[in-house]
Amino acid sequence: MEAGARVAIILAIVHHATLIYGHAALITPPPRNAVDRSLAPWAGGRFGLATCEHPTGGVNPGIVNPLWGNGSCWGCNCVNGTQPCEVAQTCVYFSQGCSIGCASCDGQESNPNFKDRCSSGMKPTNNDPEFRTVNRDVPAMSEKDVYMHNPWRAPGNAPVYDACGMAGGGPTWVTTGLSFVDTKFAKQGALGSRILPPRPTGIIWTAGGEAEAKWNVRANHGGGYAYRLCPRGVELTEACFQQHPLPFSGQTFLEWGNGTRLAIPARILSNGTQPAGSHWAMNPLPFKPCYTSLPDDDPLNQGCSFAPPCAEHQYNGTSPMGFANFTGSCSGRFPVLVSIVDVLSIPADLTPGEYVLGFRYDAEMTAQVWQACADVSIVAPPVVATL
Repeated sequence: MEAGARVAIILAIVHHATLIYGHAALITPPPRNAVDRSLAPWAGGRFGLATCEHPTGGVNPGIVNPLWGNGSCWGCNCVNGTQPCEVAQTCVYFSQGCSIGCASCDGQESNPNFKDRCSSGMKPTNNDPEFRTVNRDVPAMSEKDVYMHNPWRAPGNAPVYDACGMAGGGPTWVTTGLSFVDTKFAKQGALGSRILPPRPTGIIWTAGGEAEAKWNVRANHGGGYAYRLCPRGVELTEACFQQHPLPFSGQTFLEWGNGTRLAIPARILSNGTQPAGSHWAMNPLPFKPCYTSLPDDDPLNQGCSFAPPCAEHQYNGTSPMGFANFTGSCSGRFPVLVSIVDVLSIPADLTPGEYVLGFRYDAEMTAQVWQACADVSIVAPPVVATL
């Protein structure tokens, strides 16, 4: 590709970057990261009213949201079937400025990201187009492969600030679409593993059995995710979570706000992952809307990045961002009308006890990783009586 053409494409993407707000949230088991759930403006499952202007004076453009009330800024919106989605600021615990192969994140704006942020030289391990969620029609590691340094291209290899996420994505605030609001529980730059107290959920999983976990992507950066366990009571680190990766059963569901579900196959990647052989699932929701009424010269009018997992249709009415064409029933840049339910296989040899579930989402368009932690109990399988 000629340099001028490549710059034009990047500028077209950056032109829309101010509308790309990122952020994924674990819903079930209820995460520790939702510690602010009892405070206004999140109490009762609300999405937040004060997340557009940062206390330091930096301003993120507020967007009036007709779907959830005039004057409300777009918070960690999500769908939890017919139940309130009480995630508070869970979707603002992440790590920003994190390239594969780097020893640490830099905390700087990285949405989108086209570079090796520490010049590590690491090559991506996830190069199969079937597991790439954006820009998948270009040759891997070619000049056109502009996202190859980002976390999903070598799942689990990018560094993070904290295994449960950092409040606001970095030690200090930089311009993002959704700012972390300091509360009595947590402030910008706080490490989730150190400041988030245990949150007993009453959720019990059986060793050797299967269990459900649910999450939502607030704005779609492509990529994929994994679930891991760390025994409660020890330091919650990436090293601890990597010792106990949870396999996917192969079954995933989409769930909408009326409680209906659609079974879809999980798209599992285990080659080139960290730790070696661990299961990571590709985000099943295409980044680009799978319908379009956008102008012919709009950079987003490029069709689906891959086939949607449901019979797609445009949201009938004003979209959750106040923009048309940005979301559908199971695709689009802001797929907040649907959540993803994964069925996990709990290892039979897991020692019964109290554990912390770690959810990690590695983005592909951006140098960002979202994380959340939740408390679960693991019990031994029932003893089968013999005669």
